[in-house]
Amino acid sequence: MRRFLTLVCLLCLAIPAGVSISGCTRNPGANYCNGLGYGMKITDVDRIELAPLTTGISMAYGQTRAAGSPSLYNCNGTAASGGTINWGTTNNQLVDISPNGNICAGTWNRNTGGGIADYTICRPPNPLPSTNGLPYATAYITASAQTVVSNPVQVYVHAQVTSVSLVTQPQAGISAQQCYSQNAQATLDAEACFVRNNIQYELCAPPSVTSNYACPGGLPPGVSSVPSCTASIGTLSYSVGNPSIAATATSTTNNVVTITANQPGTTAITASVAGTGSSAGYFSTCPPKSITLAIPVTGCKSETECTITQGVTQNLKATIYDTNGIQITGLNLDYQSTDPIDISAGSSGSITTTFPGVASIYAICQPATCNSSPINEIGLFGTGLPISSNKVTITTPGTASDYVWFGAPGQSRYIVPVELLTGTVGSTVHLPYVPNSMVMDRLGNNLYLGSDRELMIVSVVSGVPGKQDTSAPGVVLAASPSSGQLLINDQVRQLFYIYSTSSGVSTTFGGMGAAAAWTPDSKTLYVTDSAALNNTPENIAAGITGHTDTLYIFNANTGWTTEPLPCSVYNAQSCPDPSIGAQNLAITIPSVGAFLGGSSTTAHTWCPTGTVGNYNSMIFYPPSDSVDVQTDVLAATTDGQHILGATAIGGDVTLSDIGVDISPAECTLTSPLSTGPWLNASLALDPTKAAATAVNQVIPSPQSNLAFFTYTAETNKANAQLPYYVPSSSASSSGPEPGTIGYVPLITQSGGPAPTAPVAGAFTPDDRLFFVSTAGDNMIHYITIPTVVGPSTAPTDTQQISPNLPACTPGADFGCTLTAAPATNTVPATVIAVKPRSTT
Repeated sequence: MRRFLTLVCLLCLAIPAGVSISGCTRNPGANYCNGLGYGMKITDVDRIELAPLTTGISMAYGQTRAAGSPSLYNCNGTAASGGTINWGTTNNQLVDISPNGNICAGTWNRNTGGGIADYTICRPPNPLPSTNGLPYATAYITASAQTVVSNPVQVYVHAQVTSVSLVTQPQAGISAQQCYSQNAQATLDAEACFVRNNIQYELCAPPSVTSNYACPGGLPPGVSSVPSCTASIGTLSYSVGNPSIAATATSTTNNVVTITANQPGTTAITASVAGTGSSAGYFSTCPPKSITLAIPVTGCKSETECTITQGVTQNLKATIYDTNGIQITGLNLDYQSTDPIDISAGSSGSITTTFPGVASIYAICQPATCNSSPINEIGLFGTGLPISSNKVTITTPGTASDYVWFGAPGQSRYIVPVELLTGTVGSTVHLPYVPNSMVMDRLGNNLYLGSDRELMIVSVVSGVPGKQDTSAPGVVLAASPSSGQLLINDQVRQLFYIYSTSSGVSTTFGGMGAAAAWTPDSKTLYVTDSAALNNTPENIAAGITGHTDTLYIFNANTGWTTEPLPCSVYNAQSCPDPSIGAQNLAITIPSVGAFLGGSSTTAHTWCPTGTVGNYNSMIFYPPSDSVDVQTDVLAATTDGQHILGATAIGGDVTLSDIGVDISPAECTLTSPLSTGPWLNASLALDPTKAAATAVNQVIPSPQSNLAFFTYTAETNKANAQLPYYVPSSSASSSGPEPGTIGYVPLITQSGGPAPTAPVAGAFTPDDRLFFVSTAGDNMIHYITIPTVVGPSTAPTDTQQISPNLPACTPGADFGCTLTAAPATNTVPATVIAVKPRSTT
């Protein structure tokens, strides 16, 4: 019985165990890297990577920094957890490292006492390292966990680097490297200095530098050569000031730093090592040597002259070569049209023909959007300077109707429109104040009328007075070609306002002006003033005495600058009349410079003068040349070949035709404005047909084949004629030949008074009509322009209308400059603005 009970107990214990074993399976090999159940487990650390893997760490004496966080991986290459990280160094007298991974370029404090925690003070190495007489040495640090040790990371310990100078390898195939062509790569290297005994010595430099070291002290005493910086102080990091000009990249295999040239210009390069940054130097991508515009269209007269149907959009092709002769692409060019309201040029070179007309198109590579440079390095290898293209002439045939607006600032409180499609004179528009100026924006959207109380804005199409801005009183001197800005001169406060047509006054500057003009790209504004204007009856009556002989220049990138005018700039002893300053100006086409009228005619160029790298020596927009001929008014022809001027002395009017050749134009830092023969013609108008006390305007036609003159007549002069000038189409080796002068008889209305002088004028953009207002009869004469102007095909007066501009009331209307009310109670128009419109 006892044996039976023993057997039962054994079965009870054995059966569950048997069931358990027979019902489960085990695979112990899955937890191991080899899958066999022994060796390294997949949870163990297999390798440790410590960054940086190739470049090492650069530290100056006594500097501290945290080591990179080590990356732990298992045998499958995924992240592993290793517990505590242990740090090691090959030389703890040069590179010490704390238990939590803080590196000291020297030795950490330990057991200092006095409550000072360990590993908080880093003492420079003692003794300081010296390798071949130079203060640098290296050691290696590692990180370990679970008996696995990381890759060693080299730590460069050296004297503090005080300055770094950039060194680039010459471009292949170019013996005298100055700049790098687009997409070319250069290897970046540097030479570094350190201080010993208050003298900066060379610490390291590329092998190519064997003399002319950048450090003032040269090589340290007793040192015959220095190693490369990569070998001695570690890999430097570089940053580019303007990434559009160049970009850097560091190879992950050999630590070589390369820089790739992108767009033309010069940019600053900053080098950093051991936590210290230094301006290392400048890198230049070669600027354009030439910009050639062409029309890639069959059926054109040539690649630079074409007739394009109204409403058609056409793209120009720009071919650009740099100073190394390598083609450049992707430039941010400014495309300019001399007639943007009819034929506009887009930012990509697309031409839109909205209305009939004639326009010259240019492309300009202009800083700061193209070929930019730091202001202290303008001119370095030709960067920082503008370059212009050849011109392309676009003609859009047809006839456009027009809105024509007439005004008489200072004499009438009204403006009057005429719509040529119906031929009727519109209703007069009553203004809040008598305007002192009237300017239409270049796109023909609005009329801007200045006054000493406010700026008044009238829609060109509707004729409805709109915004009145009391924050911008003064004379409206100019509107930018982009129609985005105005120049207003508040002569009471003696301030210039740059006025945004969308948001109001954007900037102010002290000064007074007589005339102003923007360059076609709307980036640069020239303003002239003359001290002689203080002596006019109007200014004497108003107490205005702030006019000076000054040229003001406003640039969208550099702001305002001033230049004295005119004689103090040139030769005061030979100045004919110092009281006659610059009273008018004309912008060359393209916008390479500005010609200023006065006792002598002068030109200011966009090419600065001075020494590259010496900003204090730089003169922006300097005078480039002058001709000893007086001009009271100036105008530039759209073909870029003539500056036309006129002056009235003792009742005699003299025309000056100044020939210029400025396209294409390339700046060198000290180059003057490129000109052809200066004075091609100086012709006198017939005093019996044009006896004038002052010349008001020179108005070239859109096709540059004709120019009219308006003037103020002598007292009691009757039966005035309209003088015009036809430039010569022939040329000699010295430039264009003088042209011819003609006169258009002005018709007197039956029973009406005779015209005494053509006062103001304007061409229609299609070059078919010239509107001229006349004193005496206060009429508007329509002058029909033949296709070719010659002896048998002269312009003719074909129609006359009366705008009936009511005169302001002296003493009652604020801003009225009339001394007495005219007998007819009307005044002639002194300003004419023309906007084309569709005939459909």
